[in-house]
Amino acid sequence: MIDGFKILEHNDVRDSLNDFYKKGALRGDYLGFPTFHQKYTMSLPGVTDWTGSGGSGKSEFLLELLLNTSLFYGWKHLIYVPDVGSREEIISILIHKKTGKTFDKRYKNVISEFEIEKELLWVLHYFKILYKEDKKKKITPYQFWDYAVELNKSLDGGIQTATIDSWKDMKRYVGRNGEAIARDDLYLEDVLGYRNDLADVNKIHFHIVIHPLKTEKDKNGKRLPATPYDLKGGTTWFDSGKCMITVHREDGTYNEVSIIVNKAKPSSVAELGATKFFFNKSIRKYYVEIDGEKRYAAKEYIKPIGLQISDDEDDEVPF
Repeated sequence: MIDGFKILEHNDVRDSLNDFYKKGALRGDYLGFPTFHQKYTMSLPGVTDWTGSGGSGKSEFLLELLLNTSLFYGWKHLIYVPDVGSREEIISILIHKKTGKTFDKRYKNVISEFEIEKELLWVLHYFKILYKEDKKKKITPYQFWDYAVELNKSLDGGIQTATIDSWKDMKRYVGRNGEAIARDDLYLEDVLGYRNDLADVNKIHFHIVIHPLKTEKDKNGKRLPATPYDLKGGTTWFDSGKCMITVHREDGTYNEVSIIVNKAKPSSVAELGATKFFFNKSIRKYYVEIDGEKRYAAKEYIKPIGLQISDDEDDEVPF
């Protein structure tokens, strides 16, 4: 015998296999966009790593998906997203996405103070925003994920996801017991393995946003999509990752975005390939085009109901 291991026997798996059969293979929830559903769903448990060049919209897209799960299914999220901005900026982005109303007083769709107070309560109910009180402090990924598990157990209804944005803002190369780990590959093997196990045991979905080391360009000067191998320690990221997604824009002159699934594990949750999105800056929402019609996120999958929003001159501008 090996301590902590055993050979699988009939009684160990009979009941759970029947449950698996009744439920079907693990499948995540619909995120609001029919053309994206085959490529990616957000599962419990699960892990997703996001990358893309600076200004591609990684944070913007992920926050919208998280918001959709709150609107559609009541999911709650722990987010540590210093890369997005200040506490006020984070909240204003979420409110803008939810309401379609901006905090920028230069525009006609500016939000009112009354609406802000109402939406603030909603946002803080569904988004547990972790921020740094002491500027000298940094947390490790282990600490963050352990806190997510603690919050999941103590909060009414638990939390369904926990997000780090971005990886550079974490205290790295320190092991789970405080020991120093100098090599990228050894550190990533340990920390990502720890994350994967914790997600599975606690039925939480962990997201990480990681910046690529470099951005390659084609012969015309257009940015090429970043891949998991463009991350520091890329081979280990790819080996340890489950769902890995690139958010890509060739440049900042138009609003088209490609969401590229580079790794899909398990295959019942995601599928390799790209989905084309567009971004409406005025209301801060993504949409897809189906038969020439703009489709914004909606809970219904068979016949998604687009938001009844009139065209705006800011619709096609870069973001």
